[in-house]
Amino acid sequence: MEELFSQFCEHLSANPWLQSVLIIFGSCFVEDPARCIVSMLVATGELGWLFAFGNMVVGAMAGDIGLYLIGRYASMFIIKRRWFDHLQLQSMKSYYRNHAAKTVLLARFLPGARMLTFSVAGVIRYSFGRFAFWTFCAAVIQAAIFLKFGEMIPDNVIRIMKNPRFSAVVFLLTFGVMYAACHLFSKRKRPIRPLQHEGNEQNGTKEQANDSRSSE
Repeated sequence: MEELFSQFCEHLSANPWLQSVLIIFGSCFVEDPARCIVSMLVATGELGWLFAFGNMVVGAMAGDIGLYLIGRYASMFIIKRRWFDHLQLQSMKSYYRNHAAKTVLLARFLPGARMLTFSVAGVIRYSFGRFAFWTFCAAVIQAAIFLKFGEMIPDNVIRIMKNPRFSAVVFLLTFGVMYAACHLFSKRKRPIRPLQHEGNEQNGTKEQANDSRSSE
Protein backbone atom coordinates (compact mmCIF):
# COMPACT_ATOMS: atom_id res chain seq x y z
CA MET A 1 0.00 0.00 0.00
CA GLU A 2 2.90 2.34 0.71
CA GLU A 3 4.31 1.74 -2.80
CA LEU A 4 0.95 2.57 -4.37
CA PHE A 5 0.76 5.71 -2.28
CA SER A 6 4.20 6.83 -3.45
CA GLN A 7 3.37 6.11 -7.09
CA PHE A 8 0.09 8.00 -6.87
CA CYS A 9 1.82 11.03 -5.39
CA GLU A 10 4.34 11.08 -8.22
CA HIS A 11 1.77 10.54 -10.99
CA LEU A 12 -0.58 13.22 -9.61
CA SER A 13 2.09 15.93 -9.59
CA ALA A 14 0.17 17.81 -12.29
CA ASN A 15 -3.03 17.86 -10.19
CA PRO A 16 -2.43 19.44 -6.76
CA TRP A 17 -6.04 18.96 -5.65
CA LEU A 18 -5.95 15.19 -6.07
CA GLN A 19 -2.48 15.15 -4.57
CA SER A 20 -3.80 17.00 -1.54
CA VAL A 21 -6.66 14.52 -1.12
CA LEU A 22 -4.21 11.64 -1.38
CA ILE A 23 -1.88 13.08 1.27
CA ILE A 24 -4.80 13.73 3.64
CA PHE A 25 -6.12 10.21 3.06
CA GLY A 26 -2.68 8.70 3.62
CA SER A 27 -2.00 10.71 6.78
CA CYS A 28 -5.41 9.70 8.13
CA PHE A 29 -5.43 5.96 7.39
CA VAL A 30 -1.91 4.81 6.38
CA GLU A 31 -0.42 7.21 8.98
CA ASP A 32 3.33 6.99 9.66
CA PRO A 33 4.44 5.12 6.49
CA ALA A 34 2.58 7.69 4.40
CA ARG A 35 4.22 10.54 6.30
CA CYS A 36 7.64 9.01 5.66
CA ILE A 37 6.91 8.82 1.93
CA VAL A 38 5.61 12.40 1.82
CA SER A 39 8.70 13.60 3.69
CA MET A 40 11.01 11.91 1.21
CA LEU A 41 9.06 13.34 -1.72
CA VAL A 42 9.51 16.78 -0.17
CA ALA A 43 13.23 16.11 0.25
CA THR A 44 13.55 15.15 -3.44
CA GLY A 45 11.61 18.22 -4.57
CA GLU A 46 8.49 16.37 -5.77
CA LEU A 47 6.29 18.19 -3.22
CA GLY A 48 6.38 21.63 -1.66
CA TRP A 49 7.15 21.91 2.05
CA LEU A 50 4.13 24.03 3.03
CA PHE A 51 1.83 22.00 0.78
CA ALA A 52 2.87 18.73 2.39
CA PHE A 53 2.91 20.22 5.90
CA GLY A 54 -0.65 21.56 5.70
CA ASN A 55 -2.10 18.39 4.25
CA MET A 56 -0.33 16.18 6.78
CA VAL A 57 -1.74 18.26 9.64
CA VAL A 58 -5.26 18.14 8.19
CA GLY A 59 -5.05 14.37 7.64
CA ALA A 60 -3.81 13.70 11.17
CA MET A 61 -6.53 15.86 12.72
CA ALA A 62 -9.23 14.26 10.57
CA GLY A 63 -8.31 10.80 11.82
CA ASP A 64 -8.05 11.85 15.46
CA ILE A 65 -11.32 13.79 15.47
CA GLY A 66 -13.01 10.88 13.71
CA LEU A 67 -11.96 8.52 16.51
CA TYR A 68 -13.14 11.06 19.09
CA LEU A 69 -16.57 11.34 17.45
CA ILE A 70 -16.90 7.55 17.20
CA GLY A 71 -16.22 7.23 20.91
CA ARG A 72 -18.55 10.11 21.77
CA TYR A 73 -21.55 8.75 19.89
CA ALA A 74 -20.83 5.17 20.92
CA SER A 75 -20.90 6.27 24.56
CA MET A 76 -24.66 6.85 24.30
CA PHE A 77 -25.10 3.08 23.91
CA ILE A 78 -22.19 1.83 26.02
CA ILE A 79 -23.05 3.77 29.20
CA LYS A 80 -26.53 2.21 29.32
CA ARG A 81 -25.13 -1.32 29.52
CA ARG A 82 -25.09 -3.08 32.87
CA TRP A 83 -21.52 -4.23 32.52
CA PHE A 84 -20.25 -0.66 32.12
CA ASP A 85 -18.11 0.51 35.05
CA HIS A 86 -19.17 4.05 35.94
CA LEU A 87 -16.46 4.37 38.58
CA GLN A 88 -13.83 3.73 35.92
CA LEU A 89 -15.51 6.38 33.76
CA GLN A 90 -15.17 8.95 36.53
CA SER A 91 -11.52 8.04 37.08
CA MET A 92 -10.81 8.43 33.34
CA LYS A 93 -12.52 11.83 33.38
CA SER A 94 -10.31 13.00 36.22
CA TYR A 95 -7.24 11.61 34.44
CA TYR A 96 -8.01 13.48 31.21
CA ARG A 97 -8.81 16.60 33.19
CA ASN A 98 -5.26 16.63 34.59
CA HIS A 99 -3.20 14.92 31.87
CA ALA A 100 -5.00 15.53 28.56
CA ALA A 101 -2.16 17.45 26.90
CA LYS A 102 0.61 14.91 27.46
CA THR A 103 -1.77 12.00 26.78
CA VAL A 104 -2.71 13.33 23.33
CA LEU A 105 0.88 14.26 22.49
CA LEU A 106 2.28 10.86 23.51
CA ALA A 107 -0.49 8.98 21.69
CA ARG A 108 0.31 10.88 18.49
CA PHE A 109 3.85 9.42 18.53
CA LEU A 110 2.96 5.89 19.74
CA PRO A 111 1.66 3.63 16.94
CA GLY A 112 -1.39 1.69 18.10
CA ALA A 113 -2.21 4.01 21.01
CA ARG A 114 -4.17 6.61 19.03
CA MET A 115 -7.33 4.58 18.50
CA LEU A 116 -7.79 3.76 22.19
CA THR A 117 -6.69 7.17 23.51
CA PHE A 118 -8.81 9.33 21.22
CA SER A 119 -11.90 7.11 21.30
CA VAL A 120 -11.77 7.08 25.13
CA ALA A 121 -11.65 10.89 25.06
CA GLY A 122 -14.93 10.77 23.15
CA VAL A 123 -16.49 8.20 25.46
CA ILE A 124 -15.86 10.36 28.54
CA ARG A 125 -17.07 13.41 26.56
CA TYR A 126 -13.91 15.42 27.05
CA SER A 127 -14.20 19.00 25.80
CA PHE A 128 -14.14 18.93 21.99
CA GLY A 129 -12.50 22.35 21.76
CA ARG A 130 -9.62 21.37 24.02
CA PHE A 131 -9.24 18.02 22.31
CA ALA A 132 -9.10 19.69 18.88
CA PHE A 133 -6.52 22.18 20.15
CA TRP A 134 -4.19 19.53 21.59
CA THR A 135 -4.69 17.38 18.50
CA PHE A 136 -3.72 20.33 16.33
CA CYS A 137 -0.57 20.95 18.39
CA ALA A 138 0.42 17.27 18.22
CA ALA A 139 -0.21 17.11 14.46
CA VAL A 140 1.87 20.25 13.83
CA ILE A 141 4.78 18.91 15.89
CA GLN A 142 4.66 15.51 14.23
CA ALA A 143 4.45 16.89 10.68
CA ALA A 144 7.37 19.24 11.33
CA ILE A 145 9.49 16.40 12.73
CA PHE A 146 8.76 14.10 9.79
CA LEU A 147 9.55 16.81 7.26
CA LYS A 148 12.66 17.91 9.13
CA PHE A 149 14.18 14.44 9.19
CA GLY A 150 12.76 13.33 5.83
CA GLU A 151 16.15 13.43 4.17
CA MET A 152 17.65 11.22 6.88
CA ILE A 153 15.19 8.35 6.42
CA PRO A 154 16.86 5.62 4.34
CA ASP A 155 15.06 3.03 2.25
CA ASN A 156 15.74 0.22 4.71
CA VAL A 157 13.61 1.97 7.36
CA ILE A 158 10.59 1.69 5.07
CA ARG A 159 11.37 -1.99 4.50
CA ILE A 160 11.50 -2.58 8.24
CA MET A 161 8.21 -0.75 8.79
CA LYS A 162 6.54 -2.88 6.11
CA ASN A 163 7.74 -6.08 7.75
CA PRO A 164 4.83 -7.88 9.51
CA ARG A 165 7.14 -8.86 12.37
CA PHE A 166 7.91 -5.21 13.05
CA SER A 167 4.18 -4.40 13.20
CA ALA A 168 3.58 -7.35 15.55
CA VAL A 169 6.43 -6.29 17.87
CA VAL A 170 5.17 -2.69 17.96
CA PHE A 171 1.64 -3.89 18.72
CA LEU A 172 2.78 -6.19 21.54
CA LEU A 173 4.99 -3.50 23.08
CA THR A 174 2.20 -0.91 22.91
CA PHE A 175 -0.32 -3.35 24.38
CA GLY A 176 2.08 -4.26 27.18
CA VAL A 177 2.76 -0.63 28.09
CA MET A 178 -0.96 0.23 28.06
CA TYR A 179 -1.83 -2.84 30.15
CA ALA A 180 0.83 -2.00 32.73
CA ALA A 181 -0.33 1.62 32.88
CA CYS A 182 -3.97 0.59 33.36
CA HIS A 183 -2.97 -1.93 36.03
CA LEU A 184 -0.99 0.66 37.98
CA PHE A 185 -3.74 3.24 37.55
CA SER A 186 -6.41 0.85 38.86
CA LYS A 187 -4.24 0.05 41.89
CA ARG A 188 -3.90 3.72 42.72
CA LYS A 189 -7.63 4.30 42.40
CA ARG A 190 -8.70 1.18 44.33
CA PRO A 191 -10.60 2.29 47.48
CA ILE A 192 -9.21 1.17 50.82
CA ARG A 193 -11.75 0.16 53.46
CA PRO A 194 -11.06 1.86 56.78
CA LEU A 195 -10.14 -0.51 59.58
CA GLN A 196 -11.95 1.61 62.12
CA HIS A 197 -15.24 1.14 60.30
CA GLU A 198 -14.79 -2.62 60.29
CA GLY A 199 -13.96 -2.57 63.98
CA ASN A 200 -17.12 -0.59 64.74
CA GLU A 201 -19.21 -3.11 62.83
CA GLN A 202 -17.69 -6.01 64.79
CA ASN A 203 -18.30 -4.23 68.07
CA GLY A 204 -21.88 -3.58 67.05
CA THR A 205 -22.53 -7.24 66.30
CA LYS A 206 -20.98 -8.26 69.65
CA GLU A 207 -23.17 -5.78 71.55
CA GLN A 208 -26.25 -7.09 69.80
CA ALA A 209 -25.31 -10.66 70.73
CA ASN A 210 -24.76 -9.67 74.38
CA ASP A 211 -28.10 -7.85 74.52
CA SER A 212 -29.90 -10.89 73.13
CA ARG A 213 -28.26 -13.13 75.75
CA SER A 214 -29.10 -10.79 78.60
CA SER A 215 -32.71 -10.60 77.49
CA GLU A 216 -32.90 -14.40 77.53
